[in-house]
Amino acid sequence: MHTKLEFESPEGRLSLSIDDIQFMAYDAGEATLRSMRHFIERMRAMGLGQLAEAHARLLAQNKLHVIELREARHDAEALLACGAIGEAIEDRITPRIEILREDIGRTHAQLRASVERLAALSAACHQALHQIPGYRPPSRPRD
Repeated sequence: MHTKLEFESPEGRLSLSIDDIQFMAYDAGEATLRSMRHFIERMRAMGLGQLAEAHARLLAQNKLHVIELREARHDAEALLACGAIGEAIEDRITPRIEILREDIGRTHAQLRASVERLAALSAACHQALHQIPGYRPPSRPRD
């Protein structure tokens, strides 16, 4: 049987196994870099899947914005190569860039909020673990 620890977090009162709390406190950030799928699966198992899925959607949206910006640049370069200037760029490229600028601003604000939310949860897990008498964080190999 896994020992559970109940504690208050920014996500409300949680009751998680020590392994899950350690994951959130020390490994979740790195897990998102290695495998978003693994991160989401682990968070779902902990009952925090919505938080992980929302974060993953924001990261995917950010990647999509990068692709859309590259497409707009390629389109602008193609227009310039054809000798189109002024109105063609103003009519085709500028509106796309303005919409993207607004979308990127919103996505980045939401992404910052998501990272802050995950960081607050991680900090709450870290704090909860240190309430256990004699607790020591797991040792990590140094690079």
